[in-house]
Amino acid sequence: MTVLDEMSPASADLIFAALDYAVENAGLSDEGFTPFAFSDSPKGRGLTRFLAGQGANLQECLAAGRTALRVVEHDVTCVALAWDGYYTHEGRRSEAVFVEGYQIGHDRGVLLAQRYTRHDGALSMEGNPVLIDEPVPLVQSRRQIDGA
Repeated sequence: MTVLDEMSPASADLIFAALDYAVENAGLSDEGFTPFAFSDSPKGRGLTRFLAGQGANLQECLAAGRTALRVVEHDVTCVALAWDGYYTHEGRRSEAVFVEGYQIGHDRGVLLAQRYTRHDGALSMEGNPVLIDEPVPLVQSRRQIDGA
């Protein structure tokens, strides 16, 4: 049993929606995409992109995303941070999108990778998404409602 099995259907849906959107973004350019986060709350789904410095350094942009996700709005139920990079599996390096997802209140999250190859401008998925890790949540607290 993995942490995905312990998440609500809405949280799992958000994480896989982020994975699908990451794959879609990866197909738009050979240069990768700006890391983004999806968040879920009773108000709906939110999308935030993270730029740092000149926006060209993936590690700086991911650090900005992780910093921003340490504190979320009081009603957020799940967050998912996504980026494009490389994954080595069984000694073979390939392009991949990654999603780090957390249901608020759980003590661990998920880190998924979906490998792909490019052929004539189109992406082909390599296998199914892989659960790489069950990391400690990024989210450390929630913003309080004004006056509360």
